[in-house]
Amino acid sequence: MTDPLLSVDRLSLNFGPVPAVRSVSFALARGETLGVVGESGSGKTSLIRAALGLVPPTAGSLRFDGADITGLRGRDLKAFRRAAQMIFQDPAAALSPRMKIRDLLAEPLRIHDVPLAEAWPGVLDLLRRVGLPDGVLDKHPHQVSGGQARRVGIARALVLRPRLLVADEPTAGLDLSVQGDIVNLLVDLQRGFGLTCLVVSHNLDVVRAMADRVLVLYLGRVVEIGAADHVLRAPAHPYTRALLAAAPRFDPGKRLSRVPPLNGEVPSPRTPPSGCVFHPRCPLATNLCGAVEPVEQTLADGRRVACHTPLLTP
Repeated sequence: MTDPLLSVDRLSLNFGPVPAVRSVSFALARGETLGVVGESGSGKTSLIRAALGLVPPTAGSLRFDGADITGLRGRDLKAFRRAAQMIFQDPAAALSPRMKIRDLLAEPLRIHDVPLAEAWPGVLDLLRRVGLPDGVLDKHPHQVSGGQARRVGIARALVLRPRLLVADEPTAGLDLSVQGDIVNLLVDLQRGFGLTCLVVSHNLDVVRAMADRVLVLYLGRVVEIGAADHVLRAPAHPYTRALLAAAPRFDPGKRLSRVPPLNGEVPSPRTPPSGCVFHPRCPLATNLCGAVEPVEQTLADGRRVACHTPLLTP
């Protein structure tokens, strides 16, 4: 990939002695949407927080628009914050209950010294683009619905016109019909603003609708990454296949057949299994899987997979 907007190289993140992310590498092209999937505890949120500089990585490097942003501080970090914004998973936690929505939308402008009088017409236009009436401006977050609060969070993330937008579980906790509206809105905004997006979701239908490529994370490690239509149609890693088989679908006939269910829970990152960390739950595991950590290999369609016996031949 030439001249990516965001490059993550062998990124690791520990919380004390506990590894949350281990040696993750990927590049995000300008205008691309990358979906990050995996079970709870797989390290998805830790990965995107480290990639955004919200927590300092333990090892590895980050580059944004060609510049090294690993360990940024002060003015440089503030400039990066303006260019890279995040939609947080829980609007109730991300939006101050003491502030009116007009103040929540104005706050990023004030922080980054953007003249409010000049920017406010654009804020009102953005409010309409996310599907909110002007009347919400004088309300507090608890006075609007969950779907409207999510739209406020989206508008707040876009008010500075960032180049990179990170969405952490953008449809979590919403009714099914509202989930579809939020996904369609994000797709429209990505195209309309030419955004580069990183989307974390446990909902594979959300990723299927939004992502150009998919990164599958298990216990903080990348097990598969490739074009969304390849990964979601014909998975190469047994874990990816199990995720797809377990996902609820409107058409039961489209579920992957004869795929053994995953046994047990994600192991503790404090004491990860030897060899391939997925081998205790993998129905295809061999003695080699329990003894030797797999080396990532590239398949014919360009995807990368870390598996001794991938479901597709290299």
